[in-house]
Amino acid sequence: MPPPPGTIQHLVVLMLENRSFDHMLGYLKSPSYAIDGLNGDESNLDPNGVAISVSNDADFSGEFTPDPGHHFPDVNIQIFGNIDGQGDPAMTGFVKAYAAMGASSVNQSHHIMKCFAPGKIPILTTLAQQYAVCDRWFSSVPGPTLPNRSYAHSATSIGRLDMNPIWLNQSKTIYELLGESNVSSKIYFHDMTMAMTFQQFLKNQTNFGTFDDFLDACDNGKLPPYSFIEPRYNADDTNNLAASDQHPDHDVAEGETLIQDVYNAVRKSKLWNNTLLLIVYDEHGGLYDHVPPPATVNPDGKNSLDPPFDFMRLGIRVPAVVVSPWIEAGVIDHTQYDHTSIAATARKLFLGDQWQVKFLTARDQIANPFDGNLTRNTPRTDTVDFTAPHKAAALARAADPAQKADRIAQHAALPLSDLQKTLVQQADFVNQTLPPEQRSKTTPADIVTERDASQFHAEVMDKVMSKTQGAGQ
Repeated sequence: MPPPPGTIQHLVVLMLENRSFDHMLGYLKSPSYAIDGLNGDESNLDPNGVAISVSNDADFSGEFTPDPGHHFPDVNIQIFGNIDGQGDPAMTGFVKAYAAMGASSVNQSHHIMKCFAPGKIPILTTLAQQYAVCDRWFSSVPGPTLPNRSYAHSATSIGRLDMNPIWLNQSKTIYELLGESNVSSKIYFHDMTMAMTFQQFLKNQTNFGTFDDFLDACDNGKLPPYSFIEPRYNADDTNNLAASDQHPDHDVAEGETLIQDVYNAVRKSKLWNNTLLLIVYDEHGGLYDHVPPPATVNPDGKNSLDPPFDFMRLGIRVPAVVVSPWIEAGVIDHTQYDHTSIAATARKLFLGDQWQVKFLTARDQIANPFDGNLTRNTPRTDTVDFTAPHKAAALARAADPAQKADRIAQHAALPLSDLQKTLVQQADFVNQTLPPEQRSKTTPADIVTERDASQFHAEVMDKVMSKTQGAGQ
């Protein structure tokens, strides 16, 4: 029997970066925990025709330089074995796709089949087992980060598959839809969020807050009904801040720390019994998964012309874990979801009787809400244990100050990935909307490393947030 209507007053979504379901959670499968995971005999052929099987020896970082391909043509190869996306979706093109991306050797292309042993990422795997894991949550687009994050915000990518930075023409978002019913919301970010370039937010940035603001809101019991959390996308060795997005080749242990921080903030809050937390990833990042993506509906009649795509099939499966004291331990949810299920769930929780007639696009109109996992009639009072002996060793890596500082310095000196370059362009666009006397004099051409990007983001976002706070928000 589910909790009484109105019990859940807060929905919190943490969206991380570029990891597939099998890569992170596939090896949790067992006779007693029957998720749609890995048997251990799944394989792909490499360019020499050698079958490369999945393995459970993925490392925290160091295996995915260059970044695996996850643009639309790359994903077609991974799913169908050809760039046109035709034929059998056998999920057998991952190794060849990575080899074609410029992997330094055929052997390196084999890394794409590496997956995590559950004990190595104890925060995500423990939460999955102690609450609900969704083993049919698909990214909304068979393509990269920005279109998929656009679906999380507005249930469409407005016909786009690209990583061009500016999203001025974005349609109505879940934040505006909720606002029409006086339901407040906030996007909490560390260094940057793509939503800063949405037309509707350029002149009214009160929908944004820092991650510290999120922690304070949990402590003070003042979370808005809907919260969306962005990870840190760049390492900052000046302030000893690790990139926490888990985007290859960033350190997965740092993302584990962020997941734990978000969970602990909500768990310790007096809002715990009224909160539903979703931990999910934007897309698979080119990493192996064995489940073919299903068909769906076009959200708004907008198609991509180059490359041609009608948005009538989903992207590759990603990890998704739903957390609440109203969920029994060990729930395995086989319902089909994609990122528009976030909007569907927010609508159902906060729009009352109108939730089925107030929607963003045809995609979130048909999307399954994930609140069906709330089946208890009393909230749990237990506290999840992340420190059992076999887990403590895995967490120690992220907790060692000297090792962490060394890893942050190494990542801060790295050249920018395509995603990081896009985020710099977005921050520069926001910078140009500031009064001339407040604008950073740094230009994207000046930014070469993650360290540079982090400093630029901090400079611009500090000005933006000061303006927002000065407006009394």
